[in-house]
Amino acid sequence: MYHKENEGFSLLELVVVIAVLAILSAVAMPFFSCFRRTAMTTAAKQFITTIRKSCEIEEAFQETQFISNSDKLSGYETISTSSNTDNDVCNSESITLAPNINYSNLLPTFIYNTSEKKITFLFKGITGSDFNTCLGLICDNNNQKYIAKNQETISLNRQNLLDAINTNSNVVMPESYSERGCSAYTLVNGSSWEEAQENAKKLGGNLTTPNNLSESKFLIDQYTEKLSNEDPNWDNGVRAGAWIGLKSDSLGNLTFADGQKLDAGFKSPYGGSQEDYPDEYRNNNVSSGYHLLIKDPSGHAQAHGGLNTWWREPNTGRDYYDDLGENNYWGYNYGIAEVPIC
Repeated sequence: MYHKENEGFSLLELVVVIAVLAILSAVAMPFFSCFRRTAMTTAAKQFITTIRKSCEIEEAFQETQFISNSDKLSGYETISTSSNTDNDVCNSESITLAPNINYSNLLPTFIYNTSEKKITFLFKGITGSDFNTCLGLICDNNNQKYIAKNQETISLNRQNLLDAINTNSNVVMPESYSERGCSAYTLVNGSSWEEAQENAKKLGGNLTTPNNLSESKFLIDQYTEKLSNEDPNWDNGVRAGAWIGLKSDSLGNLTFADGQKLDAGFKSPYGGSQEDYPDEYRNNNVSSGYHLLIKDPSGHAQAHGGLNTWWREPNTGRDYYDDLGENNYWGYNYGIAEVPIC
């Protein structure tokens, strides 16, 4: 006898079930990731709060307190201090708890200022002491919710920056102002990395840290034409590049001007020939700065790592070279300044 209940699932039913599971997964996975990062952030905040309390007790009783190690704190590095004090972290001016390389720019950095006895956070270009604001940024893609809620503050910060640009107009390229999310950008004068960084600081910011592909593409699209100039050393072919906020000391140790790191999963776009610090620089105790190289008429960049990558020059720029040719040409006379406006 035929029994309908013995039939298996039809192909249509299986397709529907798979589609429903895929939708549920797409909804659940971001929520789970958000929940997990929120929990990790809360644990980190509790940890640095414990450090603050320990330091306050130490100050009151003049007795070194035991502070547990942060090695096992999920998503975060070991705490660092501003003064290399291994035995007593509380003697440092500031104590920092930063995310590890796998969670760079996915989790906030916490800083405890020991003199002010204040904990602040730094996350997605936003700093403050309101922990609810910090948590709200965890799942706020591109800071859109934060930006929508803080238009008045952003407008005030924008106007302050435009006033600073007007005051320092002698070091800013005209009509080079642009915005992306919580950051404003403009081109500042600087034939050396150091000069460009100093001019960026006059505006209240630093040379930019393009720490993800979308930001790097934004800068390339925004400034290629403005930075383009003819290089007489290569038949007047067009060169375009500008200093960014990455530098290295004479041993090749890298640091960012604003203290940020690259986003997790974003490979450092250094030029292919830049992996090892040059012996010429090392032997002469020369530090260096990086620039975003957009156009190169010589063909060197294309052959060694490609365009739209980061390339190294001595921090002093043109002054490092004894002979720049009869035309005294130097191709990198601007830096890209980034100023937070949120």
